[in-house]
Amino acid sequence: MVVAQHYIDLAALKHRHPLAEVVTAAGVQLRGRGRVRQGLCPFHDETAGSFTVYGDTARFHCFGCGASGDVLDFVQRVEGLTLPQAIRRLDGETGRGRQAGVRSATAVTPRGSRTTPLPPRDPALLTAAARYYHRALWRYPQGRAYLVTRGISAATAKRLGLGYAPGRGLRRDLAAAGFAAARQRASGLFVGRGAERFAGMVVVPAVRDRQVQWLAGRAIMPERTPRFQTLPGPKPLLGLGLLGAAPRQVVLTEGLFDWLTLVEWGLPAAAVLGTQGLERVAAALQSCPRVVLAFDADDAGRTAATQLTELLGRRATSVTLPPGITDVADLATRPAGRAEFRRLLAPAPPSR
Repeated sequence: MVVAQHYIDLAALKHRHPLAEVVTAAGVQLRGRGRVRQGLCPFHDETAGSFTVYGDTARFHCFGCGASGDVLDFVQRVEGLTLPQAIRRLDGETGRGRQAGVRSATAVTPRGSRTTPLPPRDPALLTAAARYYHRALWRYPQGRAYLVTRGISAATAKRLGLGYAPGRGLRRDLAAAGFAAARQRASGLFVGRGAERFAGMVVVPAVRDRQVQWLAGRAIMPERTPRFQTLPGPKPLLGLGLLGAAPRQVVLTEGLFDWLTLVEWGLPAAAVLGTQGLERVAAALQSCPRVVLAFDADDAGRTAATQLTELLGRRATSVTLPPGITDVADLATRPAGRAEFRRLLAPAPPSR
């Protein structure tokens, strides 16, 4: 076997993976868009938002638990990886390691074959994993009970293929389906020494062409941190793949359960899962004639809505949530929340 030995330009790797983007992809919602941005720390349970990302130094620091470091430190800590694993995780997601500063040499090993990296996305394996989680949702009542508290029906859970990760059994199930251990490790479904990434979470798949392309999870217990998890790498526009090739209207929101709520209400919806990468969002919606923005009622949400409206032009319009309501999922807690939101949609004219 021939094994590739890589010499890593760490400065170039960090430049290719801006800290704020990696932090956001891990599920941390960062407020603001300037040099200093803050959010809830993924490493301890808090409500104050002590986790701070500094754009000029590309470092983070939590004033609550003291965690700090650069993008590699963040990936190591949040996923339980070693430094070499974190490096592979970052550049393995983009496939740009060799083109962007990683020079390879070869060393001969007894088998005489050359190793090649596995693809960063494995739809067949992710589809099998999503089916396992979906079956588990009906075996473990805590996952279904949590969905009920959030207003998500069993019918919607079945239609979207929602699941629950009990935290054990996934590796065995994937092996029985024929997926080798190396392929499982490369999937992003496992962290550290093999713990399941989504353990204790409701799992939501992003589906396109009947295959799962990506997964996100939300912890059902408040003490679980981080509360929100995704597979590493760029986030898709969640839900867009279910709307057909040319949807006439999309209601766009921020959060995972905002999107689930809108689908429960029978609306054509998609979620950006944060407020970053808006140019990518606008590009994905370029053929949609009407986009209704239902972003969170905070500074980050309003800023993102303004920026996305500028990118989309007259096709975009925004709805203003009622006073005291922070997001669509919050509105769902009202007995007449669905009817109230539909009234917000009805009079919304196109932007001029």
